[in-house]
Amino acid sequence: MTRVTFPKLILFDLDGTLIEPLDFEPVKRVLGVESPILVSLSKDPRKEEKMEILKEFEIKHSYNANLMPYAEEILSLIEGLGIKKGVITRNCSESVEIVKKRFGLEFDFVFTRDNCDVKPSPKPIKLALRFARVKSDECLMVGDYTFDILAGKRAGVKTALILNGKNHRVYRDHAHLIDFVLKSLRDLKRLIV
Repeated sequence: MTRVTFPKLILFDLDGTLIEPLDFEPVKRVLGVESPILVSLSKDPRKEEKMEILKEFEIKHSYNANLMPYAEEILSLIEGLGIKKGVITRNCSESVEIVKKRFGLEFDFVFTRDNCDVKPSPKPIKLALRFARVKSDECLMVGDYTFDILAGKRAGVKTALILNGKNHRVYRDHAHLIDFVLKSLRDLKRLIV
């Protein structure tokens, strides 16, 4: 069964969206930086060394994190409906590959900090649109953080914020940019069936 209505492409954040979120507080302490980590590291004289430490944290997390509730169900539904899907994350490529292998997941596109500009840049979303040959109004960006929403809006696509108990400030500060609010990935079902 193939659909021809919205959305034709769904792009997901990784941490906190498809897999359990990485606790960034210990990472920031070890690196001696503030949030957002990648912005802080871009100005750090020990950037290369600290990026390797960040990568170690991400890889370890990818081996230990569980999928978020309903992730398998929703990804399977999306695939069955013929909707294209991708991951856009600020993580390293290795972490996505580990998650894909551990859970047997396939995506049409994966954009990480290793192969594209990072969110909140709209570039990875625009590339996904081009590769998928879909229009911006046929795409949905799903995430749990400010950068997901900003990247989606800057690329001209619909956005969905997954509430997780820790991101109510994101909702409060950016409600005007959020098209859909989801209590879990399961709520995506109402948008695609």
